Formats: sequence, C-alpha cells, structure tokens
Amino acid sequence: MLNCQVILQFMILMYFEMMAILQESKQKLHSLVQIINCVGLPKHPKLNEILSVNLLDNTLDIYYTDILSLPQFEKIFLLTDELELRQAILKYNQTQQPQWKVEIKNSSYSLKTQYPQQINYTNAYFACFNTNQEKCLILSNYGGIWLDKNSEIEQPILTVEPVIQQSKDLNKISVFEQYLAIANGNAGVDLYQYKDNQLQYLLRISSKDLNQTSINIISLKLIKNRLSILDEHTGLYLFDIIDQQVLLLLSLPYQRCVAFDHSDNTYLIVAETPNNIEYMMEIFVLPATKEYYINRIYVDDFSFRDIQIDDDYAIIIGEDVHLVIRHSIFNGFMKNNTDLVKTFFEDELIRFEYIEMNQTIQTQYVETSYYIGLSKGSLHIWRFNDYNPVIICRFQYGTTQNYTIKANSSKCENHTNTDLFEQCQITQQFVIQASGPLLESDSNYIIIGVCVSVAIVILVILILLCRKGRALAKKIQELKKQADELKKYGALEAEQQSMGH
Repeated sequence: MLNCQVILQFMILMYFEMMAILQESKQKLHSLVQIINCVGLPKHPKLNEILSVNLLDNTLDIYYTDILSLPQFEKIFLLTDELELRQAILKYNQTQQPQWKVEIKNSSYSLKTQYPQQINYTNAYFACFNTNQEKCLILSNYGGIWLDKNSEIEQPILTVEPVIQQSKDLNKISVFEQYLAIANGNAGVDLYQYKDNQLQYLLRISSKDLNQTSINIISLKLIKNRLSILDEHTGLYLFDIIDQQVLLLLSLPYQRCVAFDHSDNTYLIVAETPNNIEYMMEIFVLPATKEYYINRIYVDDFSFRDIQIDDDYAIIIGEDVHLVIRHSIFNGFMKNNTDLVKTFFEDELIRFEYIEMNQTIQTQYVETSYYIGLSKGSLHIWRFNDYNPVIICRFQYGTTQNYTIKANSSKCENHTNTDLFEQCQITQQFVIQASGPLLESDSNYIIIGVCVSVAIVILVILILLCRKGRALAKKIQELKKQADELKKYGALEAEQQSMGH
C-alpha cells in the first residue's frame, strides 16, 4: 500500500513537472519567434577537390611554371623552367554527377630547339588573345613562340614571334583583349598590342616614367584600359591606356611589396615589414578624384605567394595553406566568419586558375564552376560551389507573418550615384503563410504533448492497478481470515472427537 502511494505521488509530481516544462518551452519559443524572426546567410563558397593526378618524372629538378587548360580541345599544356612543353588529355563528362579524367602523356617537347642561344632556367608563361582562337603565345626570357592549340605534343605546331623582345627577368605577364603587358624587372614594363592577327610593340614604362632612379617591377595586371604595375621598392602605379599611350593616374607608395591583384577599384596588396612579417591590405581606389583609402589590414602567420581576385572572391595562394575569401565593402575584408573564409591545402601550389566551360552549371541556390591547379608534382581539379544568399525565418505552423528585409547595396532603385563605395539600402516586404510540413517549433509542441499524454495514461493505469490491488489485498485478507477460522474449527472438532473416546 505504501509503494502504491509513493508511485502515485511520483507520477503526480512528474505530471506537474511536464506541464511546467511545456509552459516554459512555449514562452521560450514565442520569445525566439518574436526576437529572432530571420537569419540572413551571405553569399559564400565551398571548395572540394575532385581530382588529383601525379605528374610524370616528379623529381626535384623539374619546376613547372604555367598551365594552359583547353577543355574545348580536351587538352592541357604545361611549361617548365627549362622550356619543356608537356601535355595532358582532359575529358569532362556532363551528367548529373559530372566526371573529370586527366591523363598525362609520356612524351614532352623541348622549346630550346627554337632558339639559337644557350637556354638557362627561365620563367615561362602562356598568353592567349580572345581574337585568336587557334593559337596561344609562349613567353620566356628568350622571346615568344606561337603554339597551335590543335597541336599534339609529339609534333607541336610552333611559330617564332619576332616582335617579342628578350628580357633578363620575366616576372609576370597580363593579357586583356588586344593588349599584352610584360613585367621585366629592372627594365620596366613592355606593352604590346595584338591587332589584325599581328603583334605590335607599343612602348616601355621605365624608371623615368615612375619618377624613380631604379625599379624592379614584380607584378602587373591589365583590366580594360587600366594598367596596374607593382614595384618591389616603391609601391603600386596605375596607368590609363589612351590612344596606345599610357598616362599615370595614381601612385600608392609602399615598400617591400610582394604581390597584388584587383577587381575594378578594389585592390589587395601584400607587403613586408622591416622584420620580414608579411601583411595584406585591402585598398579602395577612387580614380576620378585620385584618392584611395585602406579598408582593412590583415596580418597573420601566413606566407603569401600570389593573389587572384574577382568581383566576389579573393583567392590567396600561400606555401601550403590557401584561402578563398568573400570580400565586400559592406562586411569587411577577412571577417572572422567561417562562411566567408574557406581554407584549402596543397603543398607548393603554383597555379590556381578558372576553367573556361561552354556553360556554367547554375541552379536557384548555387552556381558551380571548376578550377584547375598546378602544384610541384601533380595536377588538381576543384569544384567551386558559390551559394547564393538566403534568408531563413522561423515561424509557427498555421500562422501568417509579415516581414521587412533591409539590405545594404551599392546599386538601388532610384539611386543615381554609381560610386562603388557609396552605400544605399534596399527594402523589401513579403508575407509568409505557414502551411505544409511542420516546423521545429510545432514538432517541439507535439513531442511535449505526446510525453504528457503518455504520462497521463501511465498515471491512470497505475491508479487502476492500485485500486485492483487494494481489492485483491482485501480479498486475500478475507480468505486468510476464513482459512484461519477453518483451521480453528478443524482443531476444535478433532479435540472433541478425542474427548469422546
């Protein structure tokens, strides 16, 4: 009887505890819905390596300098610092799960046979013009050679380009539309124009044009009619190309420069402190007023080797650790957000380039593209998923709620100023009616409700069992009493019989 009372008391306490939890959960969920209605997820990347192929003759004596991917021709060409031309077969199967296949050819071709002089180690790059779909230019310290894209490595179709001048230090090249710019270290920058299927030498930017006594041009980039060049000792220079001439637009004085890249007027520059600590700056340039300002400086235990930047992302190449960063004037460069900064690893990554495809794979939520990478001893292909920004809202089942979304932008309706760095605000209103599958909050209600219902059923069963147990105990007591009386009666009858004898 005591155990039954204890069980009943426990079940009653459990019932009231469950009701308290339910009430508290309702209050918390209501508070969440009221306070945290929506969460915005920004545009963010996801990078996955899908293929890695070891290069043949992977020894310490071979160093690859550049890669040329031609998916339309199912080819990849590679260059080494000894002017060895190599080839790989590239195949792509467009299905629901796209498949890539890369096969390295055993043979190679020495470009040294195209030059009369003795060839030492040299930087070598590919340069392709959009107006010439059949050939690409191979540039080195010793000049230029045209390579037919339809060539096979066993018998490549090559033509020497006499216009390209020899240089002592070929540090970087850049091609945009009809212009070709070559960074030649201490000699400066050579500018060429490809017109009517012919390459023409235009001019050289020397130390005199930069108002310096000595220079060392280590990097450059051509975008539209702007030529940006980076000097190791004096900083960044911006030129306008007008009528085949250059006009100095703006200079950004920095010392001990390492690398740079830019997209429109957003520049990333890497430099070193006197203590050899590398740091990166995000700089916004206003060419019309010849002004610039530093938006953010990033310093970390990271060795920068190269930078690639487009309208949305910056790809930072290091020694073995590399970053893909979503950059924006509104969220700040290098913001500590795992959705905006992705890290990937590859030892001695030399090139990381976008693969030109016939069409981009795009859905409502994500845009998929592919990148090819060249490292010390292997080729790699990465799948780059660019997820569109989304808004996730919480609301209760069977309700209708109004939402107002405000977002920062540099392009708004009725906003006439097109300055990239002037912010405006977009306002959008919409209504959501909750129907269909249950949401998380409704699931919580159901789970707690089921638990309470089960507790009530168990409580009722225990009450019934206790009642039946009480009746059974009473019956047992009566039977026991009857048995005792029968025993007494039997003993008395036996005693009487013994006395009669």
